[in-house]
Amino acid sequence: MKMLSKKHIRRATIEKLKGFNKDKKSIADQWLANELFNTQAYQDAKSIGFVLSMPHEVDTYHLIESSIMNDKKVYVPETDYKNKRMSFKRLLSLNDIEKDEKGIYHAVSNTEHTNDMDLLVVPGVAFEENGYRIGYGGGYYDKFLTQFKTRTVSLLYDFQLTTFDKESFDQPVDQLIIYNNNVVEE
Repeated sequence: MKMLSKKHIRRATIEKLKGFNKDKKSIADQWLANELFNTQAYQDAKSIGFVLSMPHEVDTYHLIESSIMNDKKVYVPETDYKNKRMSFKRLLSLNDIEKDEKGIYHAVSNTEHTNDMDLLVVPGVAFEENGYRIGYGGGYYDKFLTQFKTRTVSLLYDFQLTTFDKESFDQPVDQLIIYNNNVVEE
């Protein structure tokens, strides 16, 4: 049986993400946050990279605020679209963000850049249980993870699990925290 293409899986999963009931999503996001906060990787990390999530993705804004309040150094992606590269910029407050030319939030404060973090919370659209992921197709995280060895974790909803043909450049994440709609009590 032929596997679906990454493009098809990406499109179908984004539709599911956008259609996820807002009340259930809020419960799921809180559960995922608590699970992340309880991991040894998070507790040991002094510096953490987070994406500034879009409304249909797992909400990272609560994670970022809690991490800053817990004296963690928080970094968010700074994307160089022309050269297809990504680095991370320190975020001191959610008041220091605005949208870039592609409509994606980024840090606007004059703070340090780094690619050396203790933990990176890697976003994705679809995942295999072994940590391989499908993103939005730009390859930014795969390129970053090829160059910089950082402990990684992804937060996802069970309907984001799938199987797909991996490519040579795909980089798996170390740990998946998965919200199971049928098991987790509300």
